[in-house]
Amino acid sequence: MKHYTISVNDLELTKLNKVYQYHQVEDTNPYLLFHAEHNGIDILAYKTGKVLLQGKEVTHELVSIKNHLNREDYEAIGSDEVGTGDVFGPIVVCALYASISDIAYLESLNVRDSKNMNDKAIIAIAPKIAKKLIHSLLILPPRKYNELVGQGYNLNKIKALLHNQAIIKTSSKLKTPVAVIVDQFCTPQLYFNYIKDETLIYRDIDFHVRAEQIHLSVAAASIIARYAFLVKMDEYSKKIDTTLLKGASKDVDEMVKDIYDSKGLKTLSLVTKMNFKNVTKQNLT
Repeated sequence: MKHYTISVNDLELTKLNKVYQYHQVEDTNPYLLFHAEHNGIDILAYKTGKVLLQGKEVTHELVSIKNHLNREDYEAIGSDEVGTGDVFGPIVVCALYASISDIAYLESLNVRDSKNMNDKAIIAIAPKIAKKLIHSLLILPPRKYNELVGQGYNLNKIKALLHNQAIIKTSSKLKTPVAVIVDQFCTPQLYFNYIKDETLIYRDIDFHVRAEQIHLSVAAASIIARYAFLVKMDEYSKKIDTTLLKGASKDVDEMVKDIYDSKGLKTLSLVTKMNFKNVTKQNLT
């Protein structure tokens, strides 16, 4: 059984409701706008704008839906980052190029935003994507992150610098320019202000909030970045003999204190972003 999720807006959802009006079946799920069966495929359209396809082979139905919505595939470089909300671990940025044929491959893997996938799913498909698609991966360890913060850099400037480098590296591997899409974390004006002193600056960028819904290259980049983050978290955990927690919860507060008490400030700073409130509010010396 294969499945694929596509994101649509309200107008597109209304259009699909009309397209499948004679194929709809009864479904008591209150979150569904409609449930249709067509050519052996289940189409579950949620009111939130998610449309789930389920069946033995969903590709033909997906192509049909794209045609109905006048969506055309196009090649692009997508760039995304992970680790920016985690007290422990690195910041990872990946810029990935997806050709039109790559998009079909990513769809076959049910690629979507890494935030909507569990770690097991990411670990299963990230190596396949990394092996097949052109990409560049940058991993900023906590030690280097803390150095940059000490020099007056804020998180968004660090992210902008990493994205710029990753995009330049990936675009240099291509023969012709393609669209470049970045998951927006600040205004374009601020982004370019952050990187104004760089020797090389890639300027032809489309910034989008929730960019992983705009192009699969961004979603695929986020999956590779997340995978690299998980690998590094495992490495750091083994290095300090503590299974590091993700995120920035109260449990993380306690872990910060425990690592400081048992292993000292030097060890803590090797695996921790020291300017996060989880750390600073504890007044560690």
